[in-house]
Order: sequence, then C-alpha cells, then structure tokens
Amino acid sequence: MEIYDPGLGWYLSISKENALSPRCSFATADRCPRFFQSLSLLGEAGSTSIDPKENQRLLKKWSKSDLWPLTSEQATAISGPDGNFNSFIRFCPEVSFERFGYFASSLHRYADEIDTDFAHKKLAEEEALPNDYRWAWSYVTPTHYTICPLYSLLNSETQGSKITFDRVERFFKWARSHPIVSIIIILVIIIFAIGTLSDSFSKSGKFYNQFIKILSER
Repeated sequence: MEIYDPGLGWYLSISKENALSPRCSFATADRCPRFFQSLSLLGEAGSTSIDPKENQRLLKKWSKSDLWPLTSEQATAISGPDGNFNSFIRFCPEVSFERFGYFASSLHRYADEIDTDFAHKKLAEEEALPNDYRWAWSYVTPTHYTICPLYSLLNSETQGSKITFDRVERFFKWARSHPIVSIIIILVIIIFAIGTLSDSFSKSGKFYNQFIKILSER
C-alpha cells in the first residue's frame, strides 16, 4: 500500500502497534551518526547550521566509530544543481520530519516547474489531500525508525550494556540474601585493597632508596 502522508500520525501508529517507544530513542547528534550527518548537511542546504566547533567535535567522535559510513553509497547525502539541493538521501527520518514534515529516509523534489505543474494537475484531479507529499515532492521513502539500518546496531549496544548491568545487580541482590557470601566478598575486597596498597608502598620505597642513593653519590 502506497503511503502518501508519512507524518506523525502514521509514525506513532506503527510504534503503538508494535509496543515501541513513540519516537527514536537515539535521535540526537551525540547518540546517532546518521542523525548528526543529516542535521549537519541540512546546514549546507539552507537550514540553521550546527556551531562549527560542535560540528567538528561530533565529526571527530563519529568518524572514529565503526558506525561511520565507509563508502559514499552508505553515507547520508544531499544533491542538486548549482547548490539548489533537491534530493536528500539516506536521511534520519526524525530529522526529515523536523525539517520537512515527513518521516522519510529519502526525499526528491520535482526536476522543474513543468514536472511540478503536471503533478499538481494530476493531484487535483485525484482530489489528493493537502498533506499528500506529492504536492511538494516527486518521491519520498516513508521510514519508521526501526527500519533504519543503524537502529538495530545502536539498540544492540544499549541492550548489551543493560544486560551486563542487570546481571551485576542480580548477583549483588543474591549476595545480600546470603550473609556468608557477603562476608567472603568483603574479605576478598579488603585483601585485594591491602595487596594493592602494599605494592604501592613497595614501589615507593624502592623509588625512595634509589633517590637517596643518587643524592649520596653526588
């Protein structure tokens, strides 16, 4: 079924049907490289730009990540003749919505006024609704955040951290319900701390002796 209005209602309905968070939980420039790339490129397309220092910080951060695109075919991009950008490709749908009003990964405007007029005439004949994307765009790819290729990767990292934390938390709850185990854990921690301190004092003593030896030779 063709979707001509991938707006907020459509987006939230998918989230609700699947018992998901209404909006993407990674939709910030610091939490997702595609969100950052999309927001940064919009600055080149006439929208408010990210502060240059902040943009450089984020670029440095994400370019070191394994989530950063390795090829141009993977990267978020904008294109158009003479700086008149009319195609937005592999965009974050959250960013697309905030800027254009549609949750989409790709948006392409009509090539020229002739194509626009022809499309408008056809839409008028169809009695298309005002919020039909075809009034402004030749083609749009409706995208829910769960379809984004980066979402699964980011989500798996978060779930992995949560699982580790949950296991540690469950272990300490179990230990608290077993006094003997708790005492053993405390003793191990004390022994480890004493060993660490003893090692530090030993190294400090050796350093002190060497220092005194050097002074005496002078």
